Amino acid sequence: MTQQDDFLGGLHYDRPPAAEAGPAPGVVRYHPVGRPAGRARPRVSAWWHVAGFLLGVVAAGLGAVAWGYALDQFDEVRLRGLVALGLAGLLVGLVSLGKLSPAAPLAAGLAAVVGSVVYEVGTLPFLPVLRPVFESGGPVLVGVLLVVSAWRRR
Repeated sequence: MTQQDDFLGGLHYDRPPAAEAGPAPGVVRYHPVGRPAGRARPRVSAWWHVAGFLLGVVAAGLGAVAWGYALDQFDEVRLRGLVALGLAGLLVGLVSLGKLSPAAPLAAGLAAVVGSVVYEVGTLPFLPVLRPVFESGGPVLVGVLLVVSAWRRR
């Protein structure tokens, strides 16, 4: 079995177990298939965690800008708004899968929640394209969901 035979999300295909004839005719027993000894889970380096953390923060920022741009473009050019909204969804989806790095969902979630708190407190001025995004309250929901999914993954 090779790496290409694996399914998305870390699911692995195991061949069917060998059948064993039981004590009586017509009785067949299948024993559970254990984890093969040769398929140990690879360790992720600390640099990949740092890079994933930075990727998560950048992806959260780009996702918020794409989301705000999409909301702005819905009035003028609906197709451009839909493409930007799809790009924002793609970025959040890539981050939430954790395939970029295990630290990316945590970083993106924390960035979204911190950005929402900073917007509500009003300490920093936000770009006009980001105001509708943070006024909707969506980043709080997305941020909390990403933090919870990152916490459960550990």
